[in-house]
Amino acid sequence: MESVRGINTFIRIVQTGNFSRAARELGITPQAASIHVKLIEDWVGVRLLNRSTRKISLTEEGASFYRTCVEAFRSIDDEVERMRDASEEVFGTVKLAAPVGMASRFIAPALGRFLEKYPRVSVDLIVQNRIPDVVAEGIDVGVLPHPLPDSTLIARRVVASPFVLCASPAYLQRHGRPVTIDDLDNHRRIDLRSWVTNAVRPWRLRCGEEVVTSQVRACLVTNDGDSLIEAMLSGAGIGLLTRYRVMPYLRSGRLETVLDGQVEGELCYSIYMQQRNQIPRKVRVMADFLYHVLSLHPDLRQE
Repeated sequence: MESVRGINTFIRIVQTGNFSRAARELGITPQAASIHVKLIEDWVGVRLLNRSTRKISLTEEGASFYRTCVEAFRSIDDEVERMRDASEEVFGTVKLAAPVGMASRFIAPALGRFLEKYPRVSVDLIVQNRIPDVVAEGIDVGVLPHPLPDSTLIARRVVASPFVLCASPAYLQRHGRPVTIDDLDNHRRIDLRSWVTNAVRPWRLRCGEEVVTSQVRACLVTNDGDSLIEAMLSGAGIGLLTRYRVMPYLRSGRLETVLDGQVEGELCYSIYMQQRNQIPRKVRVMADFLYHVLSLHPDLRQE
């Protein structure tokens, strides 16, 4: 029992990167956490962690031991979930990760229905504009850009939203509506820096049989989609965003698209799960629920 407690402490220290934070989550003191790790190191006969006053890091043996422990604990969790599934009850906590725009607009508003249907399931919704390490961070379900570099994950594509060029009616009235790609040379360009790549999204436009990249220099660059929308609404210029991000503003007439049918590219999202021998039922029902919500939403529907 002490070895199990020690291994659990070791895993949490690695995942949090901090003795104090791990101890706080486990309800023990940092001194107790240190003792747990020391007992495990004595047990296996090697040093698992390099400790300093500022940070901790895994030794080579520690990294191998960590992967083995995580896999063993996951196998135990899977077996417990398999036995629970036999009783047809769905309960437990689902750790769900999604970027800000997707979570706030589409996922969070739908979770009330999920919790009504599955009252014994709780949701830990992690909202952040970065790609998490799904396995290392213990993410059960992720609604994330497609594709991800980790090919070991189960992926079910659910969203494919095309890019559109938009501007406010006031801006277009003052500066004219571009009808050809060359017309963009006479307009103000505002750009979004992708949080996935940290690079400015290129404007790829179809010109006859060719696809060209617009070389117009941006007068404004931001890494926040909402800020880009506000800039467009204020008449700052023409911006490139996914259709789902601007649909409410197109519907209300506060923004208008330009060069329709000439803008290339789309942003895809998939529902990701870890590859497991037995996917817990709470994870399956969440993944199915999200697929239903996102695939049927009118602003996300693939055409």
